Amino acid sequence: MSRPFVEILSPGGGATVAPRGPYRQLSPEARAASLIAARSAGPPPDAVWVFGYASLMWRPCFKPVERREAVLEGYARRFCIWTSLARGTPERPGLALGLEAAAGRCPGVAFRLDPAELDEALEALWEREMVTGIYEPQWLAMETAAGPVTALAFVVDRRHRQYAGALPQETAAAVIAGANGKFGSCRDYLANTVSALRASGHPDPELEALLEAVQALP
Repeated sequence: MSRPFVEILSPGGGATVAPRGPYRQLSPEARAASLIAARSAGPPPDAVWVFGYASLMWRPCFKPVERREAVLEGYARRFCIWTSLARGTPERPGLALGLEAAAGRCPGVAFRLDPAELDEALEALWEREMVTGIYEPQWLAMETAAGPVTALAFVVDRRHRQYAGALPQETAAAVIAGANGKFGSCRDYLANTVSALRASGHPDPELEALLEAVQALP
């Protein structure tokens, strides 16, 4: 029987303990029920916005009819999710960005979905984001230059097995530097997110510093 946890060694000799994957996936029925619940609590079809704070900013899975730079107050973007599929493996989990309630503000991008393609867009979004249930879809108010919008955001569930909590920069850098998965490396995931935030005019100092730390590792 395999151990339920795996140790990831850093260049400095320290060890990070992560829950061994693969992580339990939601059933198609549970995923569909989650989508139905989110839609029933949301706005009408012509006012459905989605908030991108990580890979959705630079690789959305839908064609929006409008795009705005947005700022979400009271939330933070952090590498706080273990991944054993998208950017890691069961033997060498990686880290993904999550959105969680915290002091401060989180800049990102708000996308308005096409009402004519709403069902297809949301189904693609749920297939991508709601794989294991680490996220809780929530409708959150945020500011844009053209006025406030309420957008769908995927907030991390801190009770979930994949939740990594607040990791020190050195630990996160060691994990990110060596993790690869189905959708590529954690290094590229971090670098692309940093680039997208720079392009939006809202560079993230913490992610910038983390990227420097990762680039310094083999």
